[in-house]
Amino acid sequence: MYIIAHRGSSSAAPENTIAAFDLAVQQGADYIELDVQLTMDQQVVVIHDETVDRTTDGSGPVKGYTLHQLKKLDAGSWFDSRYTHERIPTLQEILERYSQRIGILIEIKHPKRQIGIEKEVVDIMKRFSYSRHIMVQSFDDTALQRIKTYSPSLRTAYIIKPSVIKLAKRKLAAYSTFADCLNMKKTMINRYWINRIHSFRMDVFIWTIKDQQTANRLKKYPIDGVVTDHPPYFHKEKRSK
Repeated sequence: MYIIAHRGSSSAAPENTIAAFDLAVQQGADYIELDVQLTMDQQVVVIHDETVDRTTDGSGPVKGYTLHQLKKLDAGSWFDSRYTHERIPTLQEILERYSQRIGILIEIKHPKRQIGIEKEVVDIMKRFSYSRHIMVQSFDDTALQRIKTYSPSLRTAYIIKPSVIKLAKRKLAAYSTFADCLNMKKTMINRYWINRIHSFRMDVFIWTIKDQQTANRLKKYPIDGVVTDHPPYFHKEKRSK
């Protein structure tokens, strides 16, 4: 089972920053998970929200800033004063720093409001020798279909909305045409769905684990990866490479 550090080791460092990603590597995670948005000048940056208000000392939409302007914002002191010098990283910076060290799971946020982000992400990734250990995920199936058009070999994960209560075979067959993995909320998990998804040759990831009790429960299931704010919860189950 892969340990996937949600926005880095986000329980112990400010999410989606170098500090959080470095800590995830130190803690033995198999992947770092991160979110991407487009700036005013079409640069791909790593931040979860569409605005900078919650995780920086700035305000307003990400797309209202150029990259140069974003780089002036403090992206760490909201979490702890020790992280005052953290900045919003670009996707390229993340790939340069981590693509040979740890798996990377990139989530495309709100693609319908970020026209062209799929191609921008793939164009950046093509500058690197990515492998099965770099993946793109989204709640948006159309975005993943575009990703597969631009780069058929790139692995993708479709995030299933919690409102989905039945995974019919026809749905799974359709998902398998553009997704290599289904990422499901922790409340949706059961052995029946896991086995059915596996029968369509897709992996199963689970999101997002924030407590040890849930972590212990999930260890009993044959899932392929778990997204967590606390990578140490799963150390004993870490798969050797």
